[in-house]
Order: sequence, then C-alpha cells, then structure tokens
Amino acid sequence: MVNFMFIFGPTNSYGVFSTYYLNVKFPDTPAATLSWIGSLITTSMFCLNMFTGALADKRGYRFSAYIGTVVCTAAYILASFSTEIWQLMLTQGVLFGVGASFLLAPTNSLAAQWFEKRRGLATGVSIAGSSIGGMWFTAATQGIMDRLGPEWALRILGILTFFVTGVMNLLYFQRVPTAPRKRIIEVQAAKRLTFWLVALELFAAYTGYWALVFYIGTTAKQVGGSLQDGSRLLLVLNVFNTIGRIMTGVIADRIGGINTLLLSLVLTVVIEMPLWMLAKSLAPLYVLCTLYGLISSTFISLNPVIVAAHFQGSPLSTVMGMTNMFSGLGGLVGSLSQGAIFDKYDRRTQFTNTVIFSGIFILFSAIATLGLRAHIIVDNSLTLGETFTKAASEFKARSPGQRALVLGSTGEVGREVVKHLMASDAFDKVTVFARRPIEYTGPHSEKLEQKS
Repeated sequence: MVNFMFIFGPTNSYGVFSTYYLNVKFPDTPAATLSWIGSLITTSMFCLNMFTGALADKRGYRFSAYIGTVVCTAAYILASFSTEIWQLMLTQGVLFGVGASFLLAPTNSLAAQWFEKRRGLATGVSIAGSSIGGMWFTAATQGIMDRLGPEWALRILGILTFFVTGVMNLLYFQRVPTAPRKRIIEVQAAKRLTFWLVALELFAAYTGYWALVFYIGTTAKQVGGSLQDGSRLLLVLNVFNTIGRIMTGVIADRIGGINTLLLSLVLTVVIEMPLWMLAKSLAPLYVLCTLYGLISSTFISLNPVIVAAHFQGSPLSTVMGMTNMFSGLGGLVGSLSQGAIFDKYDRRTQFTNTVIFSGIFILFSAIATLGLRAHIIVDNSLTLGETFTKAASEFKARSPGQRALVLGSTGEVGREVVKHLMASDAFDKVTVFARRPIEYTGPHSEKLEQKS
C-alpha cells in the first residue's frame, strides 16, 4: 500500500502541476502540448511494465523495486531544475514513469500472491494506497508550492520517495518462486482471447479516465474558483477513490471482479457526463468528484484480481506487465486527444467535447468487459451433452459402494460449488470435468480429480 502511494500519488495529484503549468507558468502553451508531461508518466510506467515485470520475475521483486526508487528520486530532482517544457517531459514525464514502472512490477503482484479467498479485498486495500498517495500528494504539493515554489515541491517529494520506498522495499517477499522462462512475453497468455479482451478494456478505460484528474483544477477556475479550489476538488476525488477501491474489493469478493467492474464502468459514464458538462459552480464539481472517486477507478484495483484469477500458472508480473502496456497506450492516446479537443473544439472555455470523448471510451471499456464476461462463461463451461457423456463413463469405472461425485464445471459458479463440496468431505472422490483446472488447496484436496 505504501509504495502504491509513491507510484500513483504523483499521477493522481498531477492536476496540481497541470493547473499551475496551464494557467501560470506556460499560459500561452497549448493544452495538448502540456498534456504530454502527465501522459508520459503513465505511458512510460505501463508500457515498460512488460519488461520490468519480466525482470522482477527473473531477478526478484526487491531488486526491481530498488531500481525504481533510485530512478524516481533522480527524476524529481532533475525536474526541479527544468525550465523548459521539453525538459519536464523528459524528467517529470518519461524518467519518473520509467522508475515507477520498476516499482509497479513487483508491487502489483504481491497482494494477489498472498491472498486467495479475499483476493479482491486485499488487492483493493493495497491499491487504495494510490488514492491515499493522491490525497496527501495533492495537499503537500499545493502547500509546498504556495510556500516554497514548485521547484522545492519536486525536490521534497523526491527526498520522501527515496527514504520511504527504500524502507518499504525491504518487505518485498515472493510467496511462490517464479517459474524460469526464456521469453519476456508470455506467449501462451497472449494466445488467449481473455488476454486481448482485458487489454482492450484497459486501453479504453485509461483513454477516458484521466480527463477529470488532469482538468478538474482548470474546470474550477472556469466556474469562478481558484487554484486552491482545484486542489481541494482533487483531494476530494482521491479521498473517495480510496474508499471506492476498498469497497469494490469487498463487492468483488461477493459478486465477482468482472461483474463489479462492468457495473462501475457503466455508472461512471452516467455520473460523469451530466455533472461535468452542466456544472456552473463549485458545488456540482464536489458532487462529481465524490461520486466519480467512489465508482470510477475500480478498473485499476480489479484488473490485477481478474488477471490473477484467469491466468493461474503464468508469471503474474509478466502477464500484468503485458496488459499494463495497453493501459499506457490508452493513457497516452487519451491525454493527447483530450488536450487537443480542449484547445480546438472547447476553445479553453468549456469541457463539453472533452467530456463526451471521455464518456465514449469508458462506455467502450464497459462493452469490452461485457464481452470478457460472456467469453469466460463459455470458455470455462462444458455443454450439457459433454457433461452427461463424461459422467456416464466415469460412473461405470467406479467400484461398488464408493461415494463418488462427477461434476461438469460451469464456470465460476461451478468452481465455488466444487470448493464447498471438497471442504464438506461428503464424498470419497470428486471428479470434475472443466476446460481449465480449478485451483484448490484446501481440506481433502487429495480426493479431487480433474479431467479436461
């Protein structure tokens, strides 16, 4: 959780710097140009995650994390001496993103490795650190900027990153040693439609998500607020992001990660478009940040859960790095497109077209998630005819008097039924036919027989 604060805190609080650059330091520079700084953070972090994930699996989580600590610290210090936009792109943008990628690779996989029953909650609590980081990064950055200026804000954040993440990295322990492999890309995972549907969902979600984070401060100024009002709105957004990520983790453990994700994406569109487009004062913006924070960012906390559940047996850091590459591409496309739309079509006086662009891509992400839900149901299930045929042949092979049960696993529901049956010890042997194996290590696991 703590390292997530320092990985995503700068991104979630970048609106403070974005508002300052757009309205004070570079007021005559197009928003599309300034958006490169923030978008390069997420793009570098996620696109490189495919390679840093492979390094973390090969050389160890702690080794990767310490590289990230050093690079992130250097990025902050160098950015504090930057005076041109291109310098900030390279330091605050690219270099910090590279360092964050080395930190993200092991951090993103730890909770999913250590928890199974409450994996959604554990991952939600862990990733909630990104929103907690956004909260205090926002308040701290604005406060330091008001007193000491933006240069010292960057330097102090760099010093904090070095010492705090340096200590937290000592606690990185892998529960399961990673299987050795020769490729950076996990080819078997990339051959599955499940992987590409997750990638499409992430690309679309990240294309639409960052609009409010980057432009809420400028929106506050347009309705008569100040730079400090923009920071307060961003703080509210991060506070409720924290609550939302933990809350959705609990919900995901009950109704499933994909179902929770689909619901939250649809609700995000319903909330974002009317409240942002029609806002004429600060009050609707506070309502928007509250609801958007509670609901919108679930795709960040739930995707590690989904990947861990449906890519069992694959190196988690590598598969997550592969899917995160599409998150980075989506962040880049979204940020640059939104900046261009704000300049050309909204003419820096409103956000109507920017909001429509954001809403369309979040809705497209929901459609991809619906496709993922349907595909997993079909992929994990056997037809009724297949089940009866296999069950009949299996019963014939049973010895007289043996308490046996033969099941055809029907997706996630069937898997949960199997786990409860095994725990009850009601049968001498349970045979399950499923397209993909069920991960069960509980009581009486020796009685479980799995066949494809």
